[in-house]
Amino acid sequence: MAEGGLRPGRREAHVWTARVPDSDRDPAVRAGLALLTAAEHDRLARFRFARDRAQYAVGHSLLRTALTWCHPELLPQQWEFRTTWHGRPELAGRAAETGLRFNLSHTPGAAVCVVVRGTDCGIDVEETGPHRTRRLPGVLAPAEAAALTRLPADRQADALLRYWTLKEAYTKALGLGLAHPFSRCDFGALPDTGTIALAADAAGQWQFHQWRPGAGHIAALALRRGAGAAGLVVVHHGDAPAGSAQTFAT
Repeated sequence: MAEGGLRPGRREAHVWTARVPDSDRDPAVRAGLALLTAAEHDRLARFRFARDRAQYAVGHSLLRTALTWCHPELLPQQWEFRTTWHGRPELAGRAAETGLRFNLSHTPGAAVCVVVRGTDCGIDVEETGPHRTRRLPGVLAPAEAAALTRLPADRQADALLRYWTLKEAYTKALGLGLAHPFSRCDFGALPDTGTIALAADAAGQWQFHQWRPGAGHIAALALRRGAGAAGLVVVHHGDAPAGSAQTFAT
C-alpha cells in the first residue's frame, strides 16, 4: 500500500478489500503469514480446512497492513488486540492509544476491513448466491419482509443478502453482533443506489454504504456519525470498484 496516515480531525473511513484464494498454499496467503503473531499462527493451525485458513490469514494480514497505513508509527506485527465480552475485537496496549477503530469480515473469496478514528464502525461481506440465503432465518423486520415480497422472485435472494450484510455491519458497529435481533433493525425498502437509511434512525446518527467488491460478493459498511454530524468520507483501497482510492460520501 502507498504511504498514508489517518490523522486526528480527518472524518474519513478507510475500507480495504482483498481476494481470498481457496488454498492456503497460494502466494497471497504465504505473503500474509509473515505479518501474523505467534498467537494468530496458533489459531490458524486449528482450522481444519485450507479455505478457512486462507480466509483467516488474508483477512488478518489485510487488517494489520491497513492499520499501519493509517498509523505508520506501528509496524503490522506490532498491533495488539483484545476481545470485548460480546466478542468484538478492539485495539489493546500501545495500539489503543492511537484512537483508531476497526472492523474485519471475510467470506469465501473475499476479505474486507474498515479503519476509522474515534467512532464506531462495522463491516460485513458475504458470498452471493441462493444457497447462502437458506441459512438466514429471522432476518427481516415486517416492513422489510413486505418489501421483499414485492420484488421479482429472481431478485429476492440477492435482496435478502443485502439486508443481512447491512444488519451484520450495524450490529457489529454496536458491539453486539448476533446478540442483537436482526428483526429489530428496519431498513425498509432498499434503494438500488444511493444513501441507505435505517428507518428508526430519524436523527441521522448512522450512515450506511453498500457495494459489490467483486463478482459474487456483496459488502456493507455502518458508521456512527452522531446526530446532526456530517457524513464521513469513505475511501476505498485495493479491489474496490473503479480501482484504488475511490471516495464517496453521504
